[in-house]
Amino acid sequence: METTHEFNGIAVRQSGVSAAKRAGLLALAVMFVAGLTSCGTPGANTNCKDFNAMKSGDQTNVIKKIYADKGETNPSALKVTAYKLSAKAYCQVKPSDAKLSGMSG
Repeated sequence: METTHEFNGIAVRQSGVSAAKRAGLLALAVMFVAGLTSCGTPGANTNCKDFNAMKSGDQTNVIKKIYADKGETNPSALKVTAYKLSAKAYCQVKPSDAKLSGMSG
């Protein structure tokens, strides 16, 4: 819907996008950006080359993401450490393009 208003003798067209529609579009944009941000930690799709190049904290975040993808949102520190050590060992014997998803468990 488009309306025309006169402002100081000049016809001004105004788009008919309501405040509610703008708020809805803004909310949709925020959810989209949040979805992109959550994809920042690739989890099991991380390849060994990238995993080996990460700082320890980033490796831990990848492992936590793998657990979260499996439905375990709060794994113990012991589980995360054990999985991280396993991932490091796995990546020592596999090619750099091997994915962590190739690990059993």
